[in-house]
Amino acid sequence: MSAEKTSCPRVVADLRKGTLTPREESHLFVCRSCRGEARLAAAWKAMPSPRDLEKADSVDESFVRGVLRRVREDRMRRVRRRLGVAAAAALLFFFAAGLGQRANASPPEDGDESYAQIVTASPDSILPE
Repeated sequence: MSAEKTSCPRVVADLRKGTLTPREESHLFVCRSCRGEARLAAAWKAMPSPRDLEKADSVDESFVRGVLRRVREDRMRRVRRRLGVAAAAALLFFFAAGLGQRANASPPEDGDESYAQIVTASPDSILPE
């Protein structure tokens, strides 16, 4: 076991250099710590370099145009919806205000006047004041 451990520093050094001999490779089957170092070295070699990770891919112009078109359409749809809701609220407000004003108007004094309004409709009785 001590003979195996004395070769560990040399195996680790050659492992880091990437120059393992067949004898040193067989040492990896026996020594658990050197096997861990070998796995760690293999993992580091498998990782891409930071330069490769930070490279910008080419952008597909048709994709960008499509996204921008859909964003514009969504904005216009939201504006139209807001305008529709605002118009409906304004109409509802004016209708309610007209009904309230008509309900608060004083009723005619006698029955003849009310009957006359029913028979001969005037624009004043239809439209709110």
